[in-house]
Amino acid sequence: KMPADKIAELLAEKRYDPSIASELEQYVDEQVKSGTYDLEANLALLRFYQYRPAITKVPVVSKILIKALMALPDADFMLCMYLLPAATLSDVSITTLRSLADQLESCNFQKFWTEAASCSALLATVPGFDDAVRKFILGVISATFNVITKEELSAAVKLSGAALDSLLSTRGWSVSGSEVKVTADASAGGGGKGDGGAA
Repeated sequence: KMPADKIAELLAEKRYDPSIASELEQYVDEQVKSGTYDLEANLALLRFYQYRPAITKVPVVSKILIKALMALPDADFMLCMYLLPAATLSDVSITTLRSLADQLESCNFQKFWTEAASCSALLATVPGFDDAVRKFILGVISATFNVITKEELSAAVKLSGAALDSLLSTRGWSVSGSEVKVTADASAGGGGKGDGGAA
């Protein structure tokens, strides 16, 4: 297990030394297992890949991008994408994740869930993805609507029945007939760096 402070120390001492790439790759797996997130370390690894495309490991890049998507509405995903070598950008898993990001950022939530279902094995490599995305979607809804139909909300977060009712109860949103009264609260924002561990 690699503590975040050890990685920070490593980056302070050897940020431009490609020999630390394998440790940063292991740290990505550690973030996935522990539910933490370290954008700075992930960007450092992507910079190594940018300058030495031959060492790029697409499965590691995919995990970094999924973690970055989980941080929406922060711009982490785009920061990561800017560093990717051309060959990596054309990989099918990367183009898939880019499409998912586009759907989320365009608020095409139903299309997002349809696309996400078609690449569930890729997304399953990082636990907590659906919950993080739902939090982002709820933040968008909270900032946009005062009232939304239960059917529209269900489609946006891809939950129904007891799971949707539980979510409504947790958020403190009330239901009147087929409508949901949306109330903004302090936790209504998207994922952000504060969620899921160290930033």
